[in-house]
Amino acid sequence: MAVKVWLNLDPEKVDVSVLDEGLKRIGCSLLAEAVEGSDSVLAHALDADIVISIMERWDSAMLKQVAGKVKFIQKYGAGVDNIDLKAAGENGIPVANVPGGNSAAVAEVALLHILNCGRLFYPCVAGVKKKCWPSTITGRELDKKTVGLMGYGNIARQLARMLSGFEVRILAYDPFVTQPADGQNVTFVRTVEELFRESNIVSLHIPCNDETRNSIGKDLFDVMSEGSVLVNTCRGGVIVEEDLVSALRSGKLSAVGLDVLAEEPPRADNPLLSMDNVFITSHMGAASYESEERSQRIMAEAINEFLHGRLPAGVRNREFLCG
Repeated sequence: MAVKVWLNLDPEKVDVSVLDEGLKRIGCSLLAEAVEGSDSVLAHALDADIVISIMERWDSAMLKQVAGKVKFIQKYGAGVDNIDLKAAGENGIPVANVPGGNSAAVAEVALLHILNCGRLFYPCVAGVKKKCWPSTITGRELDKKTVGLMGYGNIARQLARMLSGFEVRILAYDPFVTQPADGQNVTFVRTVEELFRESNIVSLHIPCNDETRNSIGKDLFDVMSEGSVLVNTCRGGVIVEEDLVSALRSGKLSAVGLDVLAEEPPRADNPLLSMDNVFITSHMGAASYESEERSQRIMAEAINEFLHGRLPAGVRNREFLCG
């Protein structure tokens, strides 16, 4: 009997043919169906052997209910903040992500936000569509600026590669990394405060966990230079949004580019939605045809590894697995 794999995704919105073909080759059947609500998620999970997770919540209670049925959870992407890794391990469920599969795609979106916050490309385009000509708004060049990377994982390294074509100084802070990747002209600083103080533009590339949630707020914004720029393509939960709004209104931040928000989709009364110096994209960073294909191949291979009795390289809760 084929191993059942459920993917919480609408195949009408994302082409999953590469994943489907890869799973068929290893004896798995794929059900791609998007559902919401814990009851629907639980029902689909209990009818599967392996779950490919998008953003549905896997807390301790949910994991206990699927223990013994769901053998493996594969995250579609890099961030695993929607899954209680410890509880999954204690229930015998390895959880893997897709390391590096969408790094270039997300880095491109970070670069797009950086350039747009400087040159105000979007307001110009929007003005032309409203029949305003010329719609030119004077902006600032990226050259000669200092770009700070908070976190220096796969996405940040890709962004540093892309930034190498500009005349910029690149700083980085990462408590787990102290040396740049080969060939990258990146200078590491010792503290987060130093990164924010020395950078004209800060781009966030950190996971959202107990240590980082709401870690970007007033204390860090206060040390930035007037008119600085913040870009976030990691997780919205790392920013205190009330403090972000205040920094934008005071002029401490001249512009912000966000691909993620603390609450997605945002409430209609979220003040960030009505601010002219805030540019928000709808968590589209990983959505490129190339990254989808790469990620789907990586996921199929990880599932194949698991089915052959091996823990895939992307497993993120090894320390919590019994035995």
